[in-house]
Amino acid sequence: MSVVIYTSYFAFIPKLPADMFKVSISLFTPKWAKIDRLMPCLNPTEQLLKEAKSGTVSVEKSLKTYREEILSKLSPIEVYNDLVEMTNKANKKDLALLCYEKPGDPCHRRIVAEWLEEGSNISVLEFTPEGKQLSFN
Repeated sequence: MSVVIYTSYFAFIPKLPADMFKVSISLFTPKWAKIDRLMPCLNPTEQLLKEAKSGTVSVEKSLKTYREEILSKLSPIEVYNDLVEMTNKANKKDLALLCYEKPGDPCHRRIVAEWLEEGSNISVLEFTPEGKQLSFN
């Protein structure tokens, strides 16, 4: 079964379709967030998060470091296959990768989407309450 992958953020969870598999890729997930799965391999490190939030390094540097320290150790094809498999096992139609940042704000979720697109030849969409839109075009 073909699975479409979206990105979104925790505040949009109530607006996500019921048949969408919800995956947190955040170091911390809100207790109120009704998610289906945590995906710790895509979480930023606590150090990266602290640096990004404190402003001690630029957002661009933080995202570059995330790509180098986290994503470079993973296979985008394997991560994509794992995401599809867990979505299918849950009998869900599509999947949303979730974290805290609002759509349009710099965020590691966008880096994950770009990395998946580059490495597995898929398109990752951004889910917004206004509708589903391409993230990176």
